[in-house]
Amino acid sequence: MIGRRSATLGSFAAMMPRALRADSSWKPNRPIRLVVPYGPGGSADQVARFYAERLSGVLGQQVIVEDKPGASGGVGAQMVSTSTPDGYTFLLAPTAVIAITPAARKVPYNPDDLMAVARLSTPILTVTITNELGAATWPAFVVLAKANPGKYWYGSSGLGTITHLTGEVLSRAAGIQMQHAPYKTIVDATSDLFTGRIQMVFDPSFVPYAKAGKARTVLTDGPTRYSELPNVPTAREVGLDLKGFRDRSWFGLFAPRGLPPEIVTRLSDETGRIAAQPDIQQRLLAVAQYAQHQSATAFAQQVASDKSFFAALLKELDIRLE
Repeated sequence: MIGRRSATLGSFAAMMPRALRADSSWKPNRPIRLVVPYGPGGSADQVARFYAERLSGVLGQQVIVEDKPGASGGVGAQMVSTSTPDGYTFLLAPTAVIAITPAARKVPYNPDDLMAVARLSTPILTVTITNELGAATWPAFVVLAKANPGKYWYGSSGLGTITHLTGEVLSRAAGIQMQHAPYKTIVDATSDLFTGRIQMVFDPSFVPYAKAGKARTVLTDGPTRYSELPNVPTAREVGLDLKGFRDRSWFGLFAPRGLPPEIVTRLSDETGRIAAQPDIQQRLLAVAQYAQHQSATAFAQQVASDKSFFAALLKELDIRLE
C-alpha cells in the first residue's frame, strides 16, 4: 500500500506549478513552532513528533512541538491562523479541525485562514473497548448494546472531531444506541476506558494498549486487515457500511495563509522525503498510521473535497452541535 502511494506522489509532484517547484532553497534561521491542537500522547502529537524530529535535522533548526488543547482543536488552530505567515509557525491538524468541526459548530478561527502545506499521514480506524466489558469481539459487543440501548458510552477528543463523528456513523451502521462522552483530549479518556466508565474509543493511539492487553481492539477499517493486529476484522468483514468517511481521515501540515511559495515548496519536499523513509513508515504503522504524503497543491484539493463531503454527511446524519 505504501509503495503504491509513493508512486502516486511522483504524479502529484509532476502536476505542481513550475513556480512552486522552482525554489526549495528556503533556510530558516531560528526555531520553528509546530502547534498540535490537542494534548500530548494522542495521535496528532505522535505524528507531529515523528516529523519534527526529522525536520529539525534537515532544516538545521529545531522544530518544537507545542501542544495547545482546547475547544476541540480550536485553541491551537486559532493561534496559528492569526500568526505571521513567515515560516516559523505551523499547525499539525487532523481532518476535523479543517473540514468537520467548522461545518458543525461555531469555532474561534476561520479554516480558510489556514493553507495546506502537505499531507503527512492517514490514521487507521480502530475500535477499542474496555476489558471491563463482557465482550471480546465486535459482534459480541453489538449483542450487548442492542440489549441495553443507551447504556454504553464512547469517548472522543471533543465535539465535532472525527472520533465523535466515528461514533455516530458506527452506531447507526450497526443499529445500536450509544452515548457520547467528549473529552478535552483523547488521552484524558484513557483511565476511564481502563476502569470501564466508558466502553469504547476510536483513536489509533490506543492500539499499543490493546497490544499490551490493557484493552481490546475489536474492529478496524481499511481495505485489508491492519498488519499489527492481523486477527482483528475490518468493518467490511462484519458487514458495516461506514460511508467511506474514514478514507478522508488525515493529519496534515498547515500554515497561516500567505506563506511564501519557496517555504511551501521546501516543507512539502522535505515531508515527502520523510514519509518515504522506511523507519518512519514503521513507526507510524505501529501507532495505526500510514505515512501518506500529498504536495501542497494535491492536499489543498483534497481538503476542499473533504469540506464538501463532511458538510453533506453532517446534514445527512442530522448532527447539530449547537
